[in-house]
Amino acid sequence: MPVDPKRESWKPGMPWEKALDDMDYVKEIAKELGGEERVKRQHSGGRYTIRERIDKMLDPGSFLEAGPMVGAAEFDDDGNLTEFTPGAFVMGLGEIEGRSVAIGGDDFTISGGSPHNVSKGPRQFTIPLSIQYGIPYIHLVEGVGHSAKKDEASGHMGLPDGGQWWHFAELMRNVPVAAGVMGSVAGAPAAHALMSHFTVMVKEQSQIFPSGPPVVQRAIGETLSKEELGGYKMHVYESGQVDNVADSEEEAFEQIKQFLSYLPNTTNEVPDRIETGDPPDRRPEELLNIIPPNRKRSYDPRKLIKHVVDNGEFFEMREHWAGAVITGFARLDGYSVGIIGSDPKVMAGAMDGWAAEKYAHFVDLCDAFNLPVVIFLDMPGFMLGSHSERKATMRRGVRALIASYEAEVPKVEFNVRKSYGVAADAPNSLGHPNGLNLRYGWPAGEWGGIPIEGGVAAAYRREIENAPDPEAHRSMIENRLLKLRSPFRAAYKGDVVDLIDPRDTRKLACRFVKLAQPLLHKLAQRPKRIVRP
Repeated sequence: MPVDPKRESWKPGMPWEKALDDMDYVKEIAKELGGEERVKRQHSGGRYTIRERIDKMLDPGSFLEAGPMVGAAEFDDDGNLTEFTPGAFVMGLGEIEGRSVAIGGDDFTISGGSPHNVSKGPRQFTIPLSIQYGIPYIHLVEGVGHSAKKDEASGHMGLPDGGQWWHFAELMRNVPVAAGVMGSVAGAPAAHALMSHFTVMVKEQSQIFPSGPPVVQRAIGETLSKEELGGYKMHVYESGQVDNVADSEEEAFEQIKQFLSYLPNTTNEVPDRIETGDPPDRRPEELLNIIPPNRKRSYDPRKLIKHVVDNGEFFEMREHWAGAVITGFARLDGYSVGIIGSDPKVMAGAMDGWAAEKYAHFVDLCDAFNLPVVIFLDMPGFMLGSHSERKATMRRGVRALIASYEAEVPKVEFNVRKSYGVAADAPNSLGHPNGLNLRYGWPAGEWGGIPIEGGVAAAYRREIENAPDPEAHRSMIENRLLKLRSPFRAAYKGDVVDLIDPRDTRKLACRFVKLAQPLLHKLAQRPKRIVRP
């Protein structure tokens, strides 16, 4: 709605009713966003406006907007408003299922979310309020970043000083931060989206990059579409920069809600217990035979996890990246937990550099928000070969070791099958400072310094080469050593707290999580590191 040039604006000395009328008038203009045509353009691309997104995310009627009248205003000589451009950022406080949150997002209908003549953003309201009130922050990003028009208007190009970033870093130190990439995002807004604990993008609608295709083509001569450069296939499946992908904006909102539901309001709290109705002593019969007797056969690790956790509800993060390691959140007896698992269908569950990075980041996340960690391990060691070396597997593997050591939250591990080498040392630090509290073995368990097949090939190489029938001799040695892999022998030596019936896994996991609560409340008072994206 354009400003009425004939309308007289309120001035000091006029009746208060006129002031109230003008307040409503300006706020209604702001609600028009970039105008009817630009709103239509937003909808024609299958995208909601920022106000529609906030309405869909929050409980009805709970939005308390901050700065609804912030914008570029111009006046005539008589002090009457002649032009008004709303700030291209909508923000405030709201509730999700009665839980208070801070929320903000870019208005792409106004200069692509980057008006050069208005300064309005989360640093002014939502970030400090989120920290001060101790509530989660949701950032819905769809902006193009810095505008060259701003440089022209100011008459100079300022030297970047990094001044804005400490606000976002401090936010991550204190409260859960979730971001939705709702469209094309470049420059500073792209960094804003990734300075979060959880990021989701919308399939074939969202893209994220430092600069878009025109800048890339101009700078390095590479011609790519927005989707090729920074779409979900690039960043959810290949780079791992973005945690999850959604089929629609509604699904993205739901994923953000699910993510936040497992976390406390601040890093100095413990998540509330929620009654789920799933008995903690439930014994899932399906677990008895979920691991094939043939050690070379695979199985579905997500089914295993879902049989154990409350009501089979498992919120997975980074499902499509570094798939040998599974990470996500669930509940056990109503308590929030971090879940780490192995996927034997991806590189046989071996850890490469990406998987190590995924593991370390998730452990850091659980430690920051005081969530106990439940591990289902089937890891034959580090991935081998040149492909793995190019991912700096050992270096990133060491980072995973350090993350396990630094994480003080309680941990319990179920060795469901393989556990070999330095890679398995990350979760396996039983009895060490900040290591595992409990470790159980399944009957399918096998573990050691190196898998038998590889260990035999290395340690007995000359003996095998000099044998009349090298292949038969190698097989004979392997079969001899395979007898040593029995989990019973490990149990006799005290390598595990106990060798258990797989059907008792849920009962023991629930018992562990309940026992961990007093320690978690104590750990919640620690100074916290910022979880690095």
